[in-house]
Amino acid sequence: MFMKQLKFLMVAFTLLMGVSFTSCLNDDAGESMYDGIGYVRTVMGSYFVDLYGNTYHPTMASVTEMEAQGFKMSGTDLAQIAFKYVEDTPATKAEGSTFTPQDYRIKLVSAIAVDSYSTKHVSSVENMEMEAIPETAPIVTLEPTDNYGQTYKPWMYGAEMLVLPISWKMENKEEMLKQHTMELVYINDESNESSTELVFYLRHNKGTDTKTDVFAVRNKAYDVKQIMSDFKGKHGSYPTTIRIKAKTDMDGAKLPEKYTDYTIENFKWNPSNQ
Repeated sequence: MFMKQLKFLMVAFTLLMGVSFTSCLNDDAGESMYDGIGYVRTVMGSYFVDLYGNTYHPTMASVTEMEAQGFKMSGTDLAQIAFKYVEDTPATKAEGSTFTPQDYRIKLVSAIAVDSYSTKHVSSVENMEMEAIPETAPIVTLEPTDNYGQTYKPWMYGAEMLVLPISWKMENKEEMLKQHTMELVYINDESNESSTELVFYLRHNKGTDTKTDVFAVRNKAYDVKQIMSDFKGKHGSYPTTIRIKAKTDMDGAKLPEKYTDYTIENFKWNPSNQ
């Protein structure tokens, strides 16, 4: 059966820890189209910083060009950028080693914002279900597969952001996107806390949308930096397993009673500047 799908933008998963400085694409003249590509966080809407503390100051002209294409730097937290170094930038490139973090002047070639949110905190699962974190619809999966057979899974941007490739169903109208909210919830229940595993719950509220005509897929990033820091302070290290519990249904209609678990296994993060 042919299934119509909305053409929503899905950020490419390069799974980079910081920024990789390998020239991957060339133009017709053989010149690299970019010097680096990867995920960074935006600071004060004016520059970027990677996981190793390196800062990237884009030229105003390149920011203006990206914003003309829909990128809003002032409203972005996590982003994937590709860039060229400005000519007067020092030759030393940031590679995530143990050297002192550097400042770089760059020209943006592309910039894609990842939808970013804070993480909710509640005292128990019961309170989560009773308090103002409504769950009115399931998601389809946190491991969607694209038309080329590539499956995407939850991943961590260092120990700062949990990124989820969320698939759900909705009415075939772009304006209905605003009706759907995905809240990530952390349960502050020390009595059930593991010394190696961190558990989150994902809750989907469909708002006024009553239809399930098409699939939607979006990357959504959640700030978990303080939660990870508190966990490390208490247990001496970061969790080795991160578990996300979500209620799923392939038809996107019926909210099941039981959760489906998705995990990030063998998580390790030991950046040189932490």
